[in-house]
Amino acid sequence: MHRLRTPIRRKLLFATLTPLSAAILLSWMIGATLITDRIFKQAQQKVVSDLNSARKVYWGEIEHLSSTVKIAGLSSDLSEALHSGMFNGHKAMLRKLLQSEQLSFINIIDSKGIVRYRAANPLAAGDSLAKDPLVAKALLGTAVGGSQIYDHQRLALENPELASTVSMAIKATPRSRSTTRRSEDRGLLLVAAAPLLAADGSVTGVLQAGQLLNGDNRVVDTITSIVYERDERGSATIFLGDVRIATSVRDSGGERATGSLMSSEVATVVLENNKLWSDRAFVLNDWYFSAYEPILDPVGSTIGALYVGMPERPFLTMRTNINLIFGGVLAFVALIGIALSGWISNKLARPVRALAKGARRMAAGERIERIVVDTRDEIGLLADEFNTMAHEVSTLNSTLEQKVEIRTAQLEEKNLELLATQKELAKSERLAGLGLLAAGVAHEINNPLAIIRGNTELLQDELPEGAEELEEVEAIMQEIGRIERIVNNLRVFSRSGNKRISRFSLGKALDSILDQVGHQIPLETYRIAREYWGKDLEIEGDPDQIRQVLTNLIINGLQAMEGGGILTLDISRHAEDDKVSITIADSGPGISAEHLEKLFTPFFSTKAKGTGLGLAVSYGIISDHGGEILVSSQEGDGALFTVVLPLHQSAKTSDCGNANPASKTRSNEAI
Repeated sequence: MHRLRTPIRRKLLFATLTPLSAAILLSWMIGATLITDRIFKQAQQKVVSDLNSARKVYWGEIEHLSSTVKIAGLSSDLSEALHSGMFNGHKAMLRKLLQSEQLSFINIIDSKGIVRYRAANPLAAGDSLAKDPLVAKALLGTAVGGSQIYDHQRLALENPELASTVSMAIKATPRSRSTTRRSEDRGLLLVAAAPLLAADGSVTGVLQAGQLLNGDNRVVDTITSIVYERDERGSATIFLGDVRIATSVRDSGGERATGSLMSSEVATVVLENNKLWSDRAFVLNDWYFSAYEPILDPVGSTIGALYVGMPERPFLTMRTNINLIFGGVLAFVALIGIALSGWISNKLARPVRALAKGARRMAAGERIERIVVDTRDEIGLLADEFNTMAHEVSTLNSTLEQKVEIRTAQLEEKNLELLATQKELAKSERLAGLGLLAAGVAHEINNPLAIIRGNTELLQDELPEGAEELEEVEAIMQEIGRIERIVNNLRVFSRSGNKRISRFSLGKALDSILDQVGHQIPLETYRIAREYWGKDLEIEGDPDQIRQVLTNLIINGLQAMEGGGILTLDISRHAEDDKVSITIADSGPGISAEHLEKLFTPFFSTKAKGTGLGLAVSYGIISDHGGEILVSSQEGDGALFTVVLPLHQSAKTSDCGNANPASKTRSNEAI
């Protein structure tokens, strides 16, 4: 009873796919993590850079306001009006400045800090602003600007309209600090103050102006348009405390999220600890790449914050897409790996199955064929040892059979003669090779052929001119010449001939061959493309033998193009070694795959009168010179023969044995 066995192919497949799958999964995890971390880190770095740009825009607004107040304060008329207490001539100018610059208030303050005139509230005057830090610095002769918080009463004093518009309802916001406030009635303003100078340069008072930021989105819109592209969906916000008073962040209804609150963790770091925040944060209803910076009043107290950020969701979508793409690529690679592993495991298992089958047939006493394994590994070694064992077993069986036959032959004399004949025939078949056959045939035919030629020449000399028998004798001489050529080809094929090495020009040899071929084959219907002109090369070899090979290939190419065509010849030197290639290409019908396999087999020919030795002899000559012949052809697309020869002949070249050309012919491969 046979135990259930796991096929080796399945084991090999499992052994290959397990580390491959682990490597692919690990690569996926590491690659996706590194890529997404890099993207998120760059996004957060960009937000920090955007905060720097937003700070410049914010302080640019303060500087612009300071410059406006400073320029307006340079007028000596205002100093004189302040001295006289008569502002009627300047009211129109101040109101115009208030409207053109879209300011919330403009005040004229005397040298003691008493407000003498309010352009936005002319009826309110006489209160002291001497303790205002900006006014105090301006009274010292310095134009200053900054951010300040005014309470509801101060706003009503500066401009009654501000008191009615500044109030902002506080909206419940996820992740914000708990609060009992229902509205924010204070105002965050950009305030600037510049000294008013008398003719002698002394400070006579201060010109003060302010711009309320509550509900004024001009600054945040400017920041958003400068810092972010439209598709980046970035936003900016100005906070009064933890309340958004001006923002480009939109709520779920698409409205500006004014009145919503800062998240509690950000408020703790920015508002309480007076530190910069640069990290992801929950903004209104989603996670953002965020950067917050405290807004300080003139005395250094944190009164609010400036924010810029980008939503995290597009980057999460990008990460998902990257993971999908990365996973798809790795899955594709995995499929290729699976297919390749299956193919390799099947290839490795095939000879094992063949060995198992051979062992079963051997056990059954059957005759088995040699198991061919091309791999150079342990399986190949096992197959060689198995073949050796099978040969030994076969030899042993044959020896036993021979002994039985010998014992039987001793009893039967007539059968002994038949057995001896069979043994001699078997011995001859085992020892006979194609090269030995060719050499033997050439030697055996050449001797009687010489006698036939001599007698035929005598007969030719004895016949008078014009004799009727002379034509038959000449036909015999032609056939003798044909037999001699066949014998010579057999000798060359069996490598019984000797080479006469000399140095000669390939270009001149080709030119000479083409000139001579023209006497055998009319070339009017052919176009000969001599691509080798201008790049002639000299090599060492037997000129006559090389000419024989090239002549054979050229004639074959011309004969293949019935009715005409293009024959292209070229020479090139190999850059990597001392070898040269001669290519002969025709535009004929090409060679079929069936014939291509037999192309260099002796006695194989597709011509009606061909001997089938031309290409076989050519192969023998080129091999004897240490070269090779390559052939590439597709049926209907012509043929390309490439003769590769070394530039120099070594001593070993003439000693190399003649391999069987029929066993080495492959399309597009070395023969």
